[in-house]
Amino acid sequence: MKDVRREVGPSGGPGVARTVLRDVDRALVRALSGPGAEFSFEADLGRLSRQVFLTILRRRATLDWLVDRHRRGPVRGPVRRLLWWALAETLYLDGLPLPVVVHTAVEEAKAHGPGVGGFVNALLRAVLAPGREAVLAAVSASAPPWVRLDLGRGLYEAWSRRMSAEALSALAALLQEPAPMVVRLRAGHVAAVVEGLVPAPSVPWAPGTRLFRCGDAAAFFGSEAWRGGAFYVQDPSTLLAPALLGVRAGETVGDLCCAPGGKALLLLEQAADTRLVCMDRSLKRLGRLRENVAGCGRCELLAGDVTHAPLRAGCLDAILLDVPCSNTGVVRRRPDVRWHFTRAGVSDLARLQAEMLAAAAALLRPGGRLAYSTCSIEPEENGEQVRRFVAAQPTFRLLREEALEPCAAHDGAYAAVLRKQGEDPSA
Repeated sequence: MKDVRREVGPSGGPGVARTVLRDVDRALVRALSGPGAEFSFEADLGRLSRQVFLTILRRRATLDWLVDRHRRGPVRGPVRRLLWWALAETLYLDGLPLPVVVHTAVEEAKAHGPGVGGFVNALLRAVLAPGREAVLAAVSASAPPWVRLDLGRGLYEAWSRRMSAEALSALAALLQEPAPMVVRLRAGHVAAVVEGLVPAPSVPWAPGTRLFRCGDAAAFFGSEAWRGGAFYVQDPSTLLAPALLGVRAGETVGDLCCAPGGKALLLLEQAADTRLVCMDRSLKRLGRLRENVAGCGRCELLAGDVTHAPLRAGCLDAILLDVPCSNTGVVRRRPDVRWHFTRAGVSDLARLQAEMLAAAAALLRPGGRLAYSTCSIEPEENGEQVRRFVAAQPTFRLLREEALEPCAAHDGAYAAVLRKQGEDPSA
């Protein structure tokens, strides 16, 4: 892994180490507070802290296994996070000398009570005494399989039930890599030469979309094209549901879990004279969407929950329902997902998704279409969910579905288009 500290000069002293450690600790508390935690590490962390934070989230299983193998008693949360930081810096990053790492961790540990500094010092020295290569070799030789793959145990067990060992190993390796930054050229804009952008292959589910991979984010975000609204940062997987829905001219369309607005923009760009009703339960997220769709007069924003929508039955020609999910298709962007995942959590989400799907269906006119989508790769949230709905709702027919597995080019996602029986209002 490339260490950005090598690019910024002599920044590896105790002062910088202490600052990064404290920033990372605060970020970990927020990111690990629960699966519903809203946290933007891109916005809330500096470059050095962000790298350490992501390394910890990607390697937490290994870090915990090493701590637990050498501890003599319980290790409280704040102290465990100190140890995560120190081990991540030493085993996976190259910016800080070992003495600086240990000294910083020990000094910070002293604030947590008498003897804690000595405990941290002894544990770190015991773990790291064999050297980096030997420590990581011991993990590969002795740790349980979910630790070797750096997956939460619940996620490992769920995936190993339906994937071969080879496929699971390949997926776990992919999820250790940063997700690519892909941007879409918005309709009506010309693709000028922009520093930092390289054309990306088109995707079969949205063949007319112009995509670019961004290799220099600073140059791109400083460009006239970005400031002028020519591009939108959008993983190719997020194009799937809007493309399958296929908005038609003159339709009234509902994007019923709309924030932050990337799919809403696609819907608005698909056809002229489309009236788009965007709804989300979060006022904060609606504020972000308002910025993204600024200037689109055909867009109406509503605060609300689809299960109690302030809309009359049968008022929409087409619906995009991008439901809350386990996010297992976007682990590269949300590495905390691997530690929040539980079977019980997926079951709870599946019940919520079923309620939302039934409520959205009531808002659809006869002949209308509904695109159900997730960024999950769990069958219970995807194909199984849709088939349960169709079995319970005989007026609906499944037209098409597509599942995307995470790969080097894009995240994982699922989308299915359902049609309500009756005369098509746009025919």
